[in-house]
Amino acid sequence: MGVRFEYGARRATNGPMIFFSDPVSEINLKEEIRGAIDARLSFYAYRMPGDMLFSFGSSESIVEGIGEPGFVIAPFDPLLPPLTIPYRQIRPDKPVTSFTDTFPTLSTTPEEHRREVLDIKEMLNGIGRGKVVAAKVSVGTGSVDLGATFLELSRNYPDAFIYCFGSPATGCWIGATPELLLRGTGSGLETMALAGTRRAYSEGAWDIKNLEEQEMVTEYITNALTAQGLNPSAGATFAKRAGTIEHLCTPITTSGTVTSPGELEDLLHTLSPTPALCGLPRREALDIIGSCEKFDRSFYGGFCGPFHSVADFSLYVTIRCARIAETRYAIYAGGGITHLSDPAEEWEEACLKTDTVRSFLQYNP
Repeated sequence: MGVRFEYGARRATNGPMIFFSDPVSEINLKEEIRGAIDARLSFYAYRMPGDMLFSFGSSESIVEGIGEPGFVIAPFDPLLPPLTIPYRQIRPDKPVTSFTDTFPTLSTTPEEHRREVLDIKEMLNGIGRGKVVAAKVSVGTGSVDLGATFLELSRNYPDAFIYCFGSPATGCWIGATPELLLRGTGSGLETMALAGTRRAYSEGAWDIKNLEEQEMVTEYITNALTAQGLNPSAGATFAKRAGTIEHLCTPITTSGTVTSPGELEDLLHTLSPTPALCGLPRREALDIIGSCEKFDRSFYGGFCGPFHSVADFSLYVTIRCARIAETRYAIYAGGGITHLSDPAEEWEEACLKTDTVRSFLQYNP
């Protein structure tokens, strides 16, 4: 599946530019991304799950907060503000200064990850029932073709949200995420608990560790929505495939809605980082992650997606992702650690996730 650029909408300032399926013009997406990077513009490209359309846009500005229609990007750290690449050209009140370039220099080693898992399990003894997500980063060299990689991910992950974004403030990121954080439908909200992980097409029942982890995440999300008066309802849990792995997934809907950008930001701050990317209790999990990990997660584990209004938005968790620089890349992945976790199995799960992303990276000649 390729794309054709709609030339009449080149660098549109009133909305995203749209691409349509046409294999003869893949080069246009590559050229537009390259042009945005060279011009030091902020840009985004995304394809909604199950869609045949790709959207692309670029802007001279990027603003803090949610409210202006555009493409939203939020980091893992809940103390840092979300950003928006606006659809229309605007002059921000102040430049974005909250973010610094933190490209990792070294890959996480098996021993580092094993020690982190063991340390987390020991710390959890003082918390009781809980979990903490241990992440790893895999750094490699090569000149990645973002446009070709975007299309390759789209071909291989038809049911995922495919995204690519970049700016001088954030660096360039690309990925294919199966996890919806929050969607506004006009009549309510949609989200999901996505936590358990195993190889796709595994036979037999899910193990206790994954079932317990899924239960904790579902409980946290429904409690958070209930506290906001949104009347959540959890559906039946099922196995959701994402490439070579599958997850336990529990869809959650609400009959209540948010009525203002501020109310939406408050809710997102409660939900993100999700228990599936951070842990529970969240404050303690964040502290443990900060003390154990040797790299900055940056935008891995945050969220991104299009925002049109508080009644019409689709925000996805930024996972299955890589950060891309001129001649190097960094792939991020993690797994939930509980008192039942085995370090070797957790390392295998994290490697399966990073290897899957690496297999779809396309390179410039």
